[in-house]
Amino acid sequence: MTKEIVAYKQVEAVISDLTARYKGVVYDVTTPAGMAEAKSAYKDINGYSITLEKAREREKSESLAYGRFVDSEARRIAGPLDALRLPIKAQIEAETKRVEREREAAVKAEEERIAAEERTRKEAEEVRLRAEREDLERRRAELEKVEREARERREAEERESRRKIEEAERIARMRQEEETRKVREVQEAEAARLKAERDKIEAEARKLREELEAKAMAERRAKEEQERHERLRQQAIEEAERVRQQAIREADEERQRAIQREQTEAADARSMLVLFKRRFGHRKEFAGVVKEIDACLLKEAV
Repeated sequence: MTKEIVAYKQVEAVISDLTARYKGVVYDVTTPAGMAEAKSAYKDINGYSITLEKAREREKSESLAYGRFVDSEARRIAGPLDALRLPIKAQIEAETKRVEREREAAVKAEEERIAAEERTRKEAEEVRLRAEREDLERRRAELEKVEREARERREAEERESRRKIEEAERIARMRQEEETRKVREVQEAEAARLKAERDKIEAEARKLREELEAKAMAERRAKEEQERHERLRQQAIEEAERVRQQAIREADEERQRAIQREQTEAADARSMLVLFKRRFGHRKEFAGVVKEIDACLLKEAV
């Protein structure tokens, strides 16, 4: 059967122009401008493919025999279009996959950098805390030294006081009570002075401990706040990855539905051919058509 399809001729007429404009063109899809040009070219060519497909479906609906002719003509014309369209599509998909790989590599590098910074921060924190503990030990040692010197000074003064008392007893027994009273007053005053000094030292040590504890508590709170921010950031990264995976799954599901539709359409076409043969196979004017149907069914079965 030979018949000119007007709708097909309109698409076929532009193939020479499309070939001159797009055949063998390699787009720089690594740049936004190149990617935009590639998508524009693909959209231009694909528009004619869509027009051709719509014309094929429209022409095919007139009769099954004419539909086979329409399909064969569509495949013949679609071949050059696919030869132009599919290489461009491959360029676009290859660049899209490369950009995705680079994005994943950047996310992984950022996670490793954050982990390294966290290790460095912890090591610096340990060094600082160790220095503070050493400073606290040094201050405690200084405090003990002051107390020891005060105790030794007090003991020396007490020995000196006893020596004076004994000397006073040898000089004048009569003045013993008076001298003893004076010595006792001196001792009490000195004891009061030493007690005040110890109280001052203990107060300073207590203040120092309180300051160190307050500082350590503030640092713990800052560390907890930083860890909380880090957890929130990690949750945001995981949510973005979950959305991306969901989009991939939905795209896969859409492709499977398209394949199922194509298989269903093929099965419907096969059923219509068989029905045509059953109803009109005995008519001589359709003998040629019936032979073509048998050939088509045999080829499809193989």
